[in-house]
Amino acid sequence: MKRLGFNLTLMGAFASGKDTQAEILEKKYSLYPVKTGVYTRNLMKEKSKNGEWTRRTAGKGKPLPTTLMKQFLLREIKNKPKNKDLIFVGGPRLKPESQLTKKILNSKNMDFFALYITLPKKEIYKRSLARSIGNMEGIYKIFDTKELIKKRIKEHEKPISETVKFLQQNECLKKINGNQSIKKVAKDIEKAIMEHQKMIG
Repeated sequence: MKRLGFNLTLMGAFASGKDTQAEILEKKYSLYPVKTGVYTRNLMKEKSKNGEWTRRTAGKGKPLPTTLMKQFLLREIKNKPKNKDLIFVGGPRLKPESQLTKKILNSKNMDFFALYITLPKKEIYKRSLARSIGNMEGIYKIFDTKELIKKRIKEHEKPISETVKFLQQNECLKKINGNQSIKKVAKDIEKAIMEHQKMIG
């Protein structure tokens, strides 16, 4: 399986299709997935101090504490197999996390490119509500209630805008329209990947 030749981040609002697009890429490229959403949901289920901390923050619509996210990112970057590139799914979401990730990867001479999947608020709400009442993981029944969806949308806006601005200033981010079919989003992502490969080639 071929490699991307750089490390990729798939960012965007919850329910924007990040996990779906990551799975498509993992079937095509040699990638080591770093899934912040899965990590957060697993912490939510833990009967531990960190689990309780997560339930008080992410479980109430707020971002996962930066301390927990940094620990996770450092561990996953360290564990990356030599024959694979990293694909961060859902994060690093906050600006300090993005700065740390970029700093670590740069210190290892590893390229870093981010894709931000955009989605209108109405569509975020619609998709989130659908997965909470559909045949999805049980955690979504708790995580995507009407009240939490609205709060998460609000909590998401400011911190993610700061992260996007930081990555744009460093010329390592491209936005992808997520309000279209899965196939079309995948096609746009592939186009962005090819353009970046040519640029660093």
